[in-house]
Amino acid sequence: MSNFITIRDASLFPVRVRKEGPLGAMVGGVYDHQGQFVEESTFSRGGLKLIYPLSQQPEAVSKRIETPAIFGGYLYNHFGHFLLESIARVHVAKKFPELPILWLRNSEVKPWQKHVFRTLGLQNKHVCLTKPKIVPDLILGECGFSIRTFFKDYHADFLGQYPGEMVPGRKIWLSRSKLADKHGGVDNETVVEALLVEQGWTIFHSQEHSLARQMNVLATAERIAGFEGSAFHLLILLKAVRARVDIFARGHSINKNFDLIAESKNFEQNVHNVEMEKVGGLRSSSRYDVRDPQELISCLAS
Repeated sequence: MSNFITIRDASLFPVRVRKEGPLGAMVGGVYDHQGQFVEESTFSRGGLKLIYPLSQQPEAVSKRIETPAIFGGYLYNHFGHFLLESIARVHVAKKFPELPILWLRNSEVKPWQKHVFRTLGLQNKHVCLTKPKIVPDLILGECGFSIRTFFKDYHADFLGQYPGEMVPGRKIWLSRSKLADKHGGVDNETVVEALLVEQGWTIFHSQEHSLARQMNVLATAERIAGFEGSAFHLLILLKAVRARVDIFARGHSINKNFDLIAESKNFEQNVHNVEMEKVGGLRSSSRYDVRDPQELISCLAS
């Protein structure tokens, strides 16, 4: 069930970086008609809140939006964070197709993001706020996904829209070998890929293809594998994941998000930890070498 509340005469404030608090924390967001911060408008990562009230009581807002509107949330251009966090509330837009969706944090909705909204069957107008505005009635949907914490069934049902039939024998390796170093990865992934090609796998560089092509490839695969990364998050948009999914951790373990998605979508997922050596970078930018590429091949053969 898609749940929401309505905030009367809500004031929306564009967000900015918060100096204190967890990485990625911001100040701004939604206030009610009494000037009180609306806690339901925030979101969390691993239980840590990321949106906080402004350090000083906000000044009265004069500019208004004359119609009711839907609070979209906080617009991320990062592929994974957009799919998991930015659209975690837009399930409510199905009930109000005539209302605009209001966004904070970024100034425009990218073409690929609009493609996601079309895939979800949403035709609402999108408005990115760069200055404070008052909304007479703000529809605030409940968060359907929270990083490393939960993925609610009604939200999984809403997201799972892309159809497809499995093609027997189609084996897809979601490659990171052409991504920039800042995204982290495995330095000898091309060595692994050469062995995979010999085993009948197709090496797929998601960033080189349209979103429509990416979804088609995933929806029709019998096997999907790769090193941990955001490309796997696109599985949430499929009606059904019929492939066996194998994810290889970069480091000691994978992000719990992958488990949440597999459990909610009810598909077979295997997580592997092959021996690796860290060769550089920090956190999500860390880079590794697989000590024995043949070990990885053996995992996929089992």
